[in-house]
Amino acid sequence: MISKTYCPIPFNHLYIKPSNQASVCCAFQPEHKELELSLHHIKEYKNLSDHLRHPFIKDIQQKMLAGKQVKGCKVCYYFEEHGGKGESMREGFISTWHEGANEAYQLSPPDLDNPKLEFLEVTFGNYCNLACRTCNSDLSHSWLKDEKELKQRGIYPTSSATKRIDIEREFQEDDLKDLQYVKITGGEPMLHPDFSKFIERLNHSQVVVEIYTNASWVPKKKLLNMLLKFKFCNIYVSIDGTGTVQEYMRHNSNWDITEKSVRKWLEMMKIHDNVRIDWAPTWSLMNGNYYIEICNWWLKTINEILNNKSYKCCVVTRNFLLYPEHYRMNLLPNQNELKQKAEKYIMKLKNSSYSGVENIIEMTEEYIKFFEVEPKNEIIPKNAYYKTTQVLDEIRNQSLKEMMPLTYEAMYNE
Repeated sequence: MISKTYCPIPFNHLYIKPSNQASVCCAFQPEHKELELSLHHIKEYKNLSDHLRHPFIKDIQQKMLAGKQVKGCKVCYYFEEHGGKGESMREGFISTWHEGANEAYQLSPPDLDNPKLEFLEVTFGNYCNLACRTCNSDLSHSWLKDEKELKQRGIYPTSSATKRIDIEREFQEDDLKDLQYVKITGGEPMLHPDFSKFIERLNHSQVVVEIYTNASWVPKKKLLNMLLKFKFCNIYVSIDGTGTVQEYMRHNSNWDITEKSVRKWLEMMKIHDNVRIDWAPTWSLMNGNYYIEICNWWLKTINEILNNKSYKCCVVTRNFLLYPEHYRMNLLPNQNELKQKAEKYIMKLKNSSYSGVENIIEMTEEYIKFFEVEPKNEIIPKNAYYKTTQVLDEIRNQSLKEMMPLTYEAMYNE
């Protein structure tokens, strides 16, 4: 029987951070950082599956089986307490691995008595061609110069990277032999020179691959053919806005190219049954005022390209940003107005003929719910937001007022 704190991840999964350190998962936040640092640099593992027998991981496994909370899993606990109808990552993993939520994946539940590495989450370092506002140099080397300038002006970044970092392991057949599921994130993983080499080493017919992309480039035929070899390929496009909103939030992006990229991925999905394209927006103080506009763009695009197949790709991963705290959406002063607009939007969606509205309705309910969580202290994060925005606008030659006028009006006219 699954306990109320159980998650399959510590029993079959390894997350390789951009720093090359092994970790529990991408959302794990230990209360005492030195405890997680006891985990190895991936070069130190003889076999990557040794991670599941590390004392730190074994302790987590035992606590979960006993129904005890794990302090580092607070992001999922927080979402389960304050979120809407959607699933936390923990609940999503249970659905995926134990309940067969996605029939195309056909994954076997983890063996709790004899854990094997069946799920690998990997980046290829902190290489990324963009420097998104809500990111940092741990995940994007394009942030390094800006972080140096921020520090000189008294704004200290939360990241620890000081240079571009690449993966430091030559993956062996024994590392990958039990894999059923591979999740590849970034940075921007598909632009990294190690991406193709890693992909070729996987057992394609056995593996479901999940890849996150910033859609800042248009995929070529060679890459698309490579991905079609997999048992199933799920591409998540991380789009947080349209036009100048996307270009401001995801610095160095070009909206025209981004839109062409999304359309190319969707056209691939239209033809091939083992491919699905999902939308993975991150909602924050930055784009909360543009919520309806962005959702409408997505609905219009998938229905235009996919026609009656649009139901296949209307999955939307809901990420309401918690860190850094100065970008949390519930700091917006006009949140009551936004909630009212969102409630009217739900009614409009219910009368829409578009495919995919059900997922947008669920996300919109979570959007409203997120505003109901009062921030513990508004002054400190808001001051951090104003100062960071001012400095980044100067060094990036951008203007919040011109590129994101709704956000500017909300934050500066209160």
